[in-house]
Formats: sequence, structure tokens, C-alpha cells
Amino acid sequence: MVAFVVRVPESTPAGRNVFLAGDGPHWGDWSATGVALTRQSDGTYFAEVALPKGFRGHFLVTLGRWREVECYRGGDERPPRPLGGNGQQPIAVEVAAWGPTRWIYHHNFPSRYVRRTRSLTVWLPPAYMIEPHRRFPVFYLHDGQNLFDAETAFAGVPWRVDEVAEQAIRAGRVQPVILVGIANTADRLSEYGPRRCGAGRPDDFSRDYGRFLVEEVKPFIDAQYRTLSGPEHTAVGGSSMGGLIALHLCKWYPKVFGMCIAMSPSLWWEREYFLRTLRVWPYWLKHCRIWLDVGTHENSTVEASRFTVRRAQQLARLLACYGLTEGRQYRYLEVPGAGHHETAWGTRFHQVLSFFLGTG
Repeated sequence: MVAFVVRVPESTPAGRNVFLAGDGPHWGDWSATGVALTRQSDGTYFAEVALPKGFRGHFLVTLGRWREVECYRGGDERPPRPLGGNGQQPIAVEVAAWGPTRWIYHHNFPSRYVRRTRSLTVWLPPAYMIEPHRRFPVFYLHDGQNLFDAETAFAGVPWRVDEVAEQAIRAGRVQPVILVGIANTADRLSEYGPRRCGAGRPDDFSRDYGRFLVEEVKPFIDAQYRTLSGPEHTAVGGSSMGGLIALHLCKWYPKVFGMCIAMSPSLWWEREYFLRTLRVWPYWLKHCRIWLDVGTHENSTVEASRFTVRRAQQLARLLACYGLTEGRQYRYLEVPGAGHHETAWGTRFHQVLSFFLGTG
């Protein structure tokens, strides 16, 4: 057993629980709530961890979320603390400060192409501040207000993509990635829902939205942050209608987006317009890796859910028919019992990260 005594800053909110997070299963494989510490009468926090003899690894102290992890006094990111095999007992830790969130907001982002401004939310991975010369892949994700923050998420339930990504990155399971959430607006359906060609298409702003993303958002992110800007390092994705427009964007811009995340995509839209037009122009598929998934309880009735699954299965068959290899160029996942909501998508986001950026 290895004993830890942790002293926290006076600014720590009263009643907050304190945790250790670190390498390996002994303390949760970098779960932000890996090992709970117990408050002592002198104000310090104590825990004993059953680490193997001679264990070497790293750890950090958290308040139970990665957006509240120990940092340096000025707010700069702190690298994980090394833990050697010298048998020192107990290990004394003094937390200088708690880290602020690494969300960066760009509110009221303007555009020449779409008529409403919106917020961009950028999440920076661990090591972004510590490794100033390193560049990172980028995931552009639709419905951005539902991804990170409970205060802006639909029904107050976000995907928690930042927490999911942070744990997976710190555990070494996936490569670090920058996440960019693009908020939707009142024009969501018009921007995310391409319609059939021809006269009389009502309020189809999808092509304008594509230009907004490719000609305005992406150049801004590439200029402001240390990105790997090529298509092989750039993903676009979302769920429901956000998953549908991600598929179209990869078809329209194969030299920009080389990875597509289509979670529960609304393939029913416009009488299955995407499925029908995929046969007309399938050649973009050779430039793209695709994540496709669906839950078996996406709709309010059993019959409607079956149709939703059948459409996803049809798309998966088309991907295979056009020569994509499952497990390498695309991944299709059916999730028994999963519904059509933020909790379901957030629960399997770690699998998305592993497919595109897995280290093992």
C-alpha cells in the first residue's frame, strides 16, 4: 500500500470531494474519480492505494472532473506527477491551484455565407500548453452547445466529450485531438438538411453552411491553434441531423475532411436523399474513413426503430459494396437498447476516438 497525503488550496470549495487519478487500473486508468481521498481533521486529504511493489507511473489530483484538475498557481497546465519505486511513505502532495476549463469560446462568430452568428467552443487536449511545438488533429462537431456544458446542452445533459477525450488521451489509448463544437441556430434543419436538386427547394442552406465551415471556421481554427490541417487529420461529425450533414460535407469536400462521424444519422431526411444520391457519386468514399452507428431504440415505436436500423444497415452495405474495408476504412456499430439522445452518443464517443485515433 502507498499512502498519499494531499493539501489543497484554501480556495477549494467547501464540501468538494478530492480524488487521485493515475496510470493503470489501481486508480481507475486515469479516471478523474479514480481514488477518493478522505478529509482529515487537519484539513489534509488521505488515501492508501494498493500499487504493486516498485510501481512507476504518474498521477494528478482532481476535484472529480478533468476540468477541475490541479495546475500551477498561475493557471498553467501541470504535467502529471511522477511516482517512483523508492518506497517513500507517505507521499506528500500540495496542490497549488485548480485548473480552469480548457474550453475556449468564440462567441458570435460572423459569416458571409450563413445568416446567423453562433458560438464556437474549442477544447484543447492535455499537453497542448506543455508541448508548444506540437500540432494536433481536429474534430469539427455539429450541435456544439450539446457537447461540453450542461448549462447550454439540450435538457441539461451534454455528451461530455471533453471528459471522455481527456481520460482516453491521458490513458494513452488515443492520440491527443482538438475538439471544435459549432453551435446550431434556429436554421438548424435548413443548414443540416440538404434537399433534392431542382426548383422549389424550401430553405436549403446546407451548401452555404458547408462554405461557412470550410472557408471561414476551419481557416480561423488553423490560424488560431496548432492544428494538423490536412484531410487525413480533419474530421467532421455529429449526431442525428448533424450526422447527416457530416456525410454530405465529406462527399462535397473530400480534400478537406478525411474522417466522418455519423452517429444515428437522419438518413430518412428528404425521402432518403443521401442513400439515393450515394450511388450517383460514390468516388469520394476512397478518400474518407467513416464511423457509422445506430441504436436499436432510436424511435418512439418498435416499427419506426426497425426502419431506422435498416437504413443504417443499408448504408453500411453500400460502404462495403464500394470497396471500403470494415474496421479500417469504416466502422458500423449497432447498439442494443440505445436511444436517440445526448447520453447515448456521449457514452460511445470513446469508441469513435479509438477508431480514428487509437494508439493500439
